Amino acid sequence: MSLPILDNIKVAAPCAAEWSKMTGDARQRHCADCNKHVYNLSEMTRDEAQALLIEKEGRLCVRYYRRHDGTILTADCPVGRSDVAAVGSSPPAWSR
Repeated sequence: MSLPILDNIKVAAPCAAEWSKMTGDARQRHCADCNKHVYNLSEMTRDEAQALLIEKEGRLCVRYYRRHDGTILTADCPVGRSDVAAVGSSPPAWSR
């Protein structure tokens, strides 16, 4: 049995850098402010996002949408995606 890594993410120091000003695509962009890659976990499947967190040992910059129930929205959840589209997305959480 594995621990629910993805839903236990805690952001100690949210980043103020704007996603729209970073270069890259929907899943990964480069931040010129800190010269790091920023990964959008909500554009990945749950398995992809958890594998990335394990690979990087939790030391990475991420962007994601956290649902009201505390879980992280991922690309393989069509119900959650439609809910976000219907109400508009709230500001993403960032970690640096």
